[in-house]
Amino acid sequence: MGQIKRFQVMLLFLTAVLLPLVGYGYGTVGHATQQLRLLAAELIQPVLNRQALAISVPTLPHVILDTEPQQLKRQLDVLVDEGLLDRESVVAEQRELTSQGWVTRTTAGVRYRSTPGVLSPQVYYGSARLVRLGEVTLDPQSDGATVATISFNWSANVLAEWVWAPVFNADKRLNQIKNSPQEPIVGSAQLEWQVQEQRWDLVSLQPFKTQ
Repeated sequence: MGQIKRFQVMLLFLTAVLLPLVGYGYGTVGHATQQLRLLAAELIQPVLNRQALAISVPTLPHVILDTEPQQLKRQLDVLVDEGLLDRESVVAEQRELTSQGWVTRTTAGVRYRSTPGVLSPQVYYGSARLVRLGEVTLDPQSDGATVATISFNWSANVLAEWVWAPVFNADKRLNQIKNSPQEPIVGSAQLEWQVQEQRWDLVSLQPFKTQ
């Protein structure tokens, strides 16, 4: 009789605590964890491509004068060469306060514009692949939800040729991505079990390990 009661208590524990952590319909707890890892991979992959392999461009149109720092201009010129931006020469007047008072100078520059149907606020330059998924940590919340944290390793799969232009060599993050086939990058993601909808949603993705 005592064994039956212990079995009933254990069954209640599995039903009330463990099954909500991994979602219904997954089977045993070990199998459920594996299924959650597979689901995490499906949710992480497309978001990883959007967040990790994109370069932001200034709000367009954007003017850079010859009297301003030229590093950004050289980078944007690469995007122009790739057909991702349009460029036109401009002439602007600048007022400067000198010892003789205000002086108006004529300065040449370049205006960058979007290419219709090509540019978005971010320019994507490749695709990523998941190399390895780490362990899943489950954190039950007081409202009945559960947060699952999972670490992962990823690397660049395909990169646009223009990212190898010398003008981008000083970009540490881009260099890390270019070296990722040899040294995979560590990231982390959080999934949350939605009680009402009875599903897992990806709520946070950090492609790069925070220091």
